[in-house]
Amino acid sequence: MEETSVVIVGAGPSGLALGALLGRMNVKVVILERDTEVCEDPRGIVVNGDAVRISYQIGIGEGLTKRIGKDIGVLNFHRGNFHQSPFMNFDIRVDWAQQAVSNNVTQFQPNYEREIRALLPEFPSCALRTGCEVISRTQDEEHTVVEYVGQDGIKRSIRAAWLVGADGKTGVVRKRFLEPEAGIKQEESDWKYVGTWVAANLKITDPTPESHPEFPLWKLGYTPEQVHEAFWPSGFHFCNDSKRPAVSGRFGPAGSGFWRHEYSVEPEDSLDNVQKQFWELFGPWMIISGSKFSRTLRKTAVEFPRECIEIIRCRPFTFATKVVNRWFSRKTLLIGDAAHVFPPFGGQGIATGIRDAQSLGWRLAMMSKLNVSKETREKILVGWSQERRHSWQVAMNATKLNGSIVNQRSYWGGFLYRTWMRLLWAFPTIVRFRTNRSFKDKLAFDHTTCPDGFFLGNAGGGRKIPQIWVRKHKEEPRLSDSGLLRNLSHLSLLVLARNASDFDRTEIAGVLKVSDLSDDILTMEDVTYYDINNMYTEQSDSGIEAYHPCTTEELRKEGITPINGYEHTAMQDRFPRSAKFVLVRPDFLVHSVAANGDELLANLQQARAYWS
Repeated sequence: MEETSVVIVGAGPSGLALGALLGRMNVKVVILERDTEVCEDPRGIVVNGDAVRISYQIGIGEGLTKRIGKDIGVLNFHRGNFHQSPFMNFDIRVDWAQQAVSNNVTQFQPNYEREIRALLPEFPSCALRTGCEVISRTQDEEHTVVEYVGQDGIKRSIRAAWLVGADGKTGVVRKRFLEPEAGIKQEESDWKYVGTWVAANLKITDPTPESHPEFPLWKLGYTPEQVHEAFWPSGFHFCNDSKRPAVSGRFGPAGSGFWRHEYSVEPEDSLDNVQKQFWELFGPWMIISGSKFSRTLRKTAVEFPRECIEIIRCRPFTFATKVVNRWFSRKTLLIGDAAHVFPPFGGQGIATGIRDAQSLGWRLAMMSKLNVSKETREKILVGWSQERRHSWQVAMNATKLNGSIVNQRSYWGGFLYRTWMRLLWAFPTIVRFRTNRSFKDKLAFDHTTCPDGFFLGNAGGGRKIPQIWVRKHKEEPRLSDSGLLRNLSHLSLLVLARNASDFDRTEIAGVLKVSDLSDDILTMEDVTYYDINNMYTEQSDSGIEAYHPCTTEELRKEGITPINGYEHTAMQDRFPRSAKFVLVRPDFLVHSVAANGDELLANLQQARAYWS
């Protein structure tokens, strides 16, 4: 019988992300996907927050804003349709999350999946098998045997240490295996939202003077690109209408012409002919009074040519806010939509699944190498579950906030809210404060929400480390994650070096030896020196990995344009000046902070105890 370390069922974004990360860690993994080809129907259209950062860790960051999608730009909140002036907007092109890469990308999901699939052959330990339907599973305390039917119709079995269900909300792993065996099911959250919306994917082809010579805007000198901008405005749009709220905006790579429009289904609606209803509701949005373009067109209604709008998909979906009551049973685990679902107001579905994958991957790798006991495994997975539940809660809160605005059904309540927001948005300082508060990285773990989490809350742990641009002596600038987190199956130790004496490796080597921490958790090769004052001169035999922060000016000299709001001091600003040693997990989370060798030793000993 074939054997592997991990079997992943489902090759959507979360399953592929986990497979690629495990492949980077040289963990043997097989991904079983029922479909033979990537689904060409774009479903989730946003990758946001640290899921963008994780995409770089996976290895597809370079294509994220080229072949996969583009920066979302500005979130606009309107009364009525997206041609009305917004009463509130958030510019999220700024590095509010201090991660040095985009905060939000509107993506074409088939391309996201294709980018990861194209990456997988680089990892000999990772195999993707398509056209494979899982039909049964048996498990004991140490192994799971999965039976599946391949493309050739032949039944095969594979034995694995771990089985991960990444096969969606109706997938086989939860619905057929875990639900009847362990009572694991998705349950409603505190925010009991259930609603049916029509989701339409459109493909826009711009009219030209040749294709539509009578189109009135040519007389005003408009180009096809300007016409597109007028009728299909950039950014993303939340349209508050007390009778029928809607969400609308561009997605996919720049110039691809994709547009998503979603609107609520009301009790009186008939869904016998959804496309007919779509045109009845959306058609008026494609008509703009000529007076908005020129006085000469004040008696003209300018309509975008309907034949330039192709409906790729238009059908109703019922959305809910649900999360599993338990994330694993023995060595079978759930991630992505198999574990949780969201309404479409925050773009959190794909992103949360990618976070699930990252936070699970390094734990599986580390547990496999350490061959932990059943009791230790249970403790680690309970801690993972608590962290994932809290992360889901933070994502759900963001979704709820957007949803409460767009779904405001009270006429007077909506009127008062919009009036108040228009007043606040007249003051740039308030706008900046509210935008920063809304989009900064709010995820933080503590031992109240995550009592079994792998971090030391009383030693500065539980928050993500920032990402900036850094540079090693005479090398090109790089994102700090790639320099600091070099081994994704190990912890990393960051030394905040302020003085020349801080570059001494002897102290750290001595602490590591005394701590008796396994080499499968941390070694001297995982130590990085953060050269705050750029004073280290590399010596060929030193063995020191030292990076200094790159300023905006330094990056521009190298032809790199950093994201708006980039702060090269974000790394040292995150920690107190007394901090010297920062122990970091592969998922950007700080395990602990120490001011000296004694505190570092104590933190390492607690890390050793956690994995023992």
